[in-house]
Amino acid sequence: MVLLFSLIGGIVLLLVYLKPFRPSISINRNPELNVLLITLDTTRADRLSCYGYTRARTPRLDELASLGIRFANAYSPVPLTLPAHTSIMTGLYPFAHGVRNNGFYYLQPEFKTLAEILKERGLTTAAFVSSFTVDSRFGLDQGFELYDDNFQPEKVIKNFASERRAEAVFEAFQKWLKNYQGEHFFCWVHFFDPHLPYDPPSPFKEELAGRPYDGEIAYMDHYVGRVIDELREKGLAKNTLVVIVGDHGEALGQKNEVDHGLFIYDLTLRVPFIMVAPGVLPSGRVVETRVQLVDIFPTICDLLGIRVEDSQIPLAGRSLLPSISGRRTKDPDVYIESYQPREYYGWSELVGLISGDWKYIQAPHPELYNSKED
Repeated sequence: MVLLFSLIGGIVLLLVYLKPFRPSISINRNPELNVLLITLDTTRADRLSCYGYTRARTPRLDELASLGIRFANAYSPVPLTLPAHTSIMTGLYPFAHGVRNNGFYYLQPEFKTLAEILKERGLTTAAFVSSFTVDSRFGLDQGFELYDDNFQPEKVIKNFASERRAEAVFEAFQKWLKNYQGEHFFCWVHFFDPHLPYDPPSPFKEELAGRPYDGEIAYMDHYVGRVIDELREKGLAKNTLVVIVGDHGEALGQKNEVDHGLFIYDLTLRVPFIMVAPGVLPSGRVVETRVQLVDIFPTICDLLGIRVEDSQIPLAGRSLLPSISGRRTKDPDVYIESYQPREYYGWSELVGLISGDWKYIQAPHPELYNSKED
């Protein structure tokens, strides 16, 4: 019997010894980094080539994914533009920052934004946005020295339909960067194009005929590339952290939803998320661990060596550097919600939780899904 237990113990030790060793990946924090945040409005992760969609035409985003980190399972807490961007900028869930829908909420000044944190550290801050949903009147301009929300200069009054194409956003960014003389910057560029109505300009309209949503994403991809080209031409790309992320997805008629905002299925909550920082982050790495938009704030601060201490409300997100380096593999729980059904239609709001393999949606008829099986 003693011999048997000794044999079993030896086998166990051998298996442990033979288990593949996975060394952690080195990450080099750098307080001198510039930060470029590019948000892709209404962009489903599964409509990019680097996320497996073979019909996509997204060469510039695919290139960036190959040069940095691609997060395979990134979630927005809410399928609406203003609340989602507010979560990015504050590191908080909607129930904490208080912005729960488009058009009727305002980020209160007591919440400290990422732009304010970086401005305090001496970074020049600028934003170029493309839709009324993130107009400065809703509070996301906090901390930005320049907040360019001049969507349609020829019109005196803005409304909910006010927006501008990627080309116009790029031109505003290009003009600013050409005259930029500061040492370090935090810049936010927001592209709204894949939002309804889908109307890509030529040649994308013709080249992707019958697939206007894909055409809008291809058009946006082109101008993401133009933004990166400007950084490279000015010699800034080698010292810039580029964060590219969708704010929410698009249902495209699936699950009985035309666009987004009504339901909280993965169709409208899973987003693309890519990070690139030459010499700081590894290249060509895919992180399978579940991540969230609220993780962006603490991750950027961690990479810049900034210790963030919020005296009022702790950040909901966490730095993703342990996940990138391979030291963390456990999926966090993810809170999700949409108050649009209640506020627009008088129905019930939807709130939910993703935990492990399970997703629960609290509704008049509650829904529980196992993601491995459904």
